Amino acid sequence: MFNKNFRACKANSLGSGSRFSNYFSFCLFFIVLGLQGCSEMNDLHQPYLDEGEYIYAEKVDTITFGSGNERIELNLYLSSEDIEVARIFWNNGVDSVDVDIDFQHGVFSKIIDGLDEQQYVFNIVTTDGFGNKSLPYEAEGNVYGSNYSNTISNRTISGMKANKNNEIVINWAEPLNEDLLYSSVTYKNKFGERITDSVSSTEFRTILENYDSELEYNTVFKPDSTAIDLFYTENVLVNTNKILLDYDEWTIVDFSSQHGGNENSVQNVIDGNQNTRWHSLAGGSSYPHWVIIDLGGLVDFSTLEVLRSTFDGGGDDRAPDKFTFEVSTDNSVWVDAGVFDFNRFTNDPQSYHIALSEPVRYVRFTAIEGPEDNFVLGAIKLYK
Repeated sequence: MFNKNFRACKANSLGSGSRFSNYFSFCLFFIVLGLQGCSEMNDLHQPYLDEGEYIYAEKVDTITFGSGNERIELNLYLSSEDIEVARIFWNNGVDSVDVDIDFQHGVFSKIIDGLDEQQYVFNIVTTDGFGNKSLPYEAEGNVYGSNYSNTISNRTISGMKANKNNEIVINWAEPLNEDLLYSSVTYKNKFGERITDSVSSTEFRTILENYDSELEYNTVFKPDSTAIDLFYTENVLVNTNKILLDYDEWTIVDFSSQHGGNENSVQNVIDGNQNTRWHSLAGGSSYPHWVIIDLGGLVDFSTLEVLRSTFDGGGDDRAPDKFTFEVSTDNSVWVDAGVFDFNRFTNDPQSYHIALSEPVRYVRFTAIEGPEDNFVLGAIKLYK
């Protein structure tokens, strides 16, 4: 800029003296202005020039988290061997903790305890052996606590049955929470031993061998895939005073009669469904009406349940007023288990205690009195 102005001044010096004086003054003004601009620019950068070049320490390469119960685990990954210490800041820098790196490389873990349940933002600053600090590495991690615990509950048991091997079969409902990891089931077997079974979230059927009593369970949850802590529900004691025998294992050995059509079949009396019916042969049968059932194996039970049919959408009062019940181990020698009254005017299940001296395989139900020759029944069930 100076050369350009000087040439201009020189070119105009060929004019009058006054014109030369004016041009000279004009040129001098721009020279002074340029020198002043350079001085101000140097003043702006001078502190940085005086301080010299700033050197940053190496940052951590990456960070992973392990979420926990009122705590969190940070895993720092470093490839540099120039770092002496890493400082972890949270709560907007109010709280911090140091991790000794000692000029090593690899993974360095730190668990921070006593944290409130929330999401945290952590900043990690490393320091090298010369005291140089790194730019902060920012990452977010979760901490769980009582609020999360209040959202979890035991997995639902959809049903239980006792099978022909005298085992208890638990059927589980679909988990409602994707965090559900497994359920822990404990019980006492017939040998007095305490047994514990672990049931994963993908299992829907659990078999308890040689079950005797004291069935209870709880459910375990993992809040996320990184969690270092699991959350447990309270133990629940399951009522096993009345466990249904699995009627899917039963077969009909013999019976007195049945009316035509599947809707009247004697098979309907062992399907567990009150809305179906066993209808005796209409116009060609009379009391007694009976059926022999093979339970599939030698089993124990203590309760007989009988239900009238609701096949017609209401309730069929052609059920018996009285019946007998017998048991056998071989379908040859029968033991009388009692004569019982039945209320044929209610749809409610009617239960009867059966005292067995030993396990049995066969049962015979015989209706001996009723309002007419025909006979209709809904379902027969047995319970341990």
